[in-house]
Amino acid sequence: MLLWDDSLATGVPEIDVQHRELLQHFNDFTEALVQGKGRVETGQMLDYLQFYAQWHFEREEKCMEAYRCPVAAANKTAHQQFLTRFGQLYEQYQACDVDFQVVAQTFWELQKWFIQHIRGVDYHLNTCVS
Repeated sequence: MLLWDDSLATGVPEIDVQHRELLQHFNDFTEALVQGKGRVETGQMLDYLQFYAQWHFEREEKCMEAYRCPVAAANKTAHQQFLTRFGQLYEQYQACDVDFQVVAQTFWELQKWFIQHIRGVDYHLNTCVS
């Protein structure tokens, strides 16, 4: 489970609410995996995560541009790389019959990306809005 704490705050309430939403849906996906939900239900959760991530990325990129955040270009590149990798993981996930290795890889890569990206890149918004 991913828990929200102040180290994830960007200083932009709209973006922080969206990050909390992403983390909650990721946690719902995690819980579904723990409960042994099938590929259809967990796949729908991944569908939503992918859609929400794309929607959120567009808003966050505009926010970084508006605040002239120095990591805006790096953020946009990271988002594109994430969506490409997420797409690959999603395809692997859908192609398997809930294979534990693929599930674990999907889970760990998404978890790592969320935390590292928010703390390492998105956090820079704090210095721009203060």
